[in-house]
Amino acid sequence: MPIQPKRFFDFCASHVPLLHAIATRPGDVSEAQVRQLIRTHSDTATEQPETTWERLLELQILVPLEEGSSHYVLAQPLLQLMNYLHDDAVPTSPEIIQGYIAALESARKRIVSGTQAFDALSVGLAATEVDHTLRRMQEDLDATHRAVMAEVARYKADRSSVSVRERYLRIVRLMDQYVKPLVDIVRVDGQLVETLNELDVALHAAREGGIFAELAPLLRNERQIRALRRRAIHTLNESRKELQPLYEVLRRSSAIAHGATLALSRLRHMKLDDWVAHYVPQAGRAPIESPPTDAVIKRTVHHVAAHPPQPQPALRMDENGDTPADYVRLLWLNALPEALSANLPVKDLTDWMVKSFPEKGTSDALLALNKILFDPTLEITFKHGASKSYRTRDGALETTTISIRKP
Repeated sequence: MPIQPKRFFDFCASHVPLLHAIATRPGDVSEAQVRQLIRTHSDTATEQPETTWERLLELQILVPLEEGSSHYVLAQPLLQLMNYLHDDAVPTSPEIIQGYIAALESARKRIVSGTQAFDALSVGLAATEVDHTLRRMQEDLDATHRAVMAEVARYKADRSSVSVRERYLRIVRLMDQYVKPLVDIVRVDGQLVETLNELDVALHAAREGGIFAELAPLLRNERQIRALRRRAIHTLNESRKELQPLYEVLRRSSAIAHGATLALSRLRHMKLDDWVAHYVPQAGRAPIESPPTDAVIKRTVHHVAAHPPQPQPALRMDENGDTPADYVRLLWLNALPEALSANLPVKDLTDWMVKSFPEKGTSDALLALNKILFDPTLEITFKHGASKSYRTRDGALETTTISIRKP
């Protein structure tokens, strides 16, 4: 029997605390637990607990975990609605992204085969499936963005006393959980971008071939593909802006804590006299039995000024034959943004890279592109179209055109 929408939403509106309590419980709930929640969160003066229980089952708000089971779960559509209303977003995962890619690839194959066979019905059904999949992906992107904001807010508001290492691991987990799936979406050489490009070609062929009489769904899918790319890049940038500063602060704190740990370990293994001779200023040991004379003051000042037993090591910033290759690469990468600023705007970043540094190999070129693409002071634009091949010293790079300018 169909459920009347007005009756359904009237019941939900009058039992919001009860439904929220059921939704926030982990796993399934037994009948006894639901009845206890009804007595706790419902107004027994207006509705008897037994009537509330019957309405939960009749309106299919609670569904059995399996047929004949006495354990129940909240209906998935209602759970999604409550998560949306309470802003309890669930972030997307790499596995979910792979499922979307598989669904889009399957729909693309049906569009191609339907176009070749002049089967308008198959093309229409596949286009509808593409529309639903892209809509779910956009919803997941929005949910991921809200989840990042909520997690960062909870992290900043958490005043509990935890170690630097634990806080650092929490930030690393957040970046792995929220940012990594977004990187999989926006990678120019990633599987999703390749699938979207091929799907765009299939939709264009179906539209140009006149196979599908209704052009509106095809045009809508093409618009959604373009919007999905822009929204994914925007969500990734906003998530990085929230998490990257926290990561950098904790990375420095972790380094300071590591240095303090090394100092304490060295103190435990050294004799006290050696520690005093090497690390304690001699001024603190000056015996004062009477008001100090000028000679005592001069000697004390001399001890303080000459306290460091050896000069501070100086880091050489120039290159020579003995400079490690990794350090030379690091100096080159750090100087790239400044070298690029003199040539802005650059219409083809990859072409500028391979022509400006022909001696660099493919791996160095990829490191340089990664350094520039994640520079917050530059504005990156990925141009749609066929991929181009760029020759390097030991190979080739194949990517779409990337333009860059100052924001």
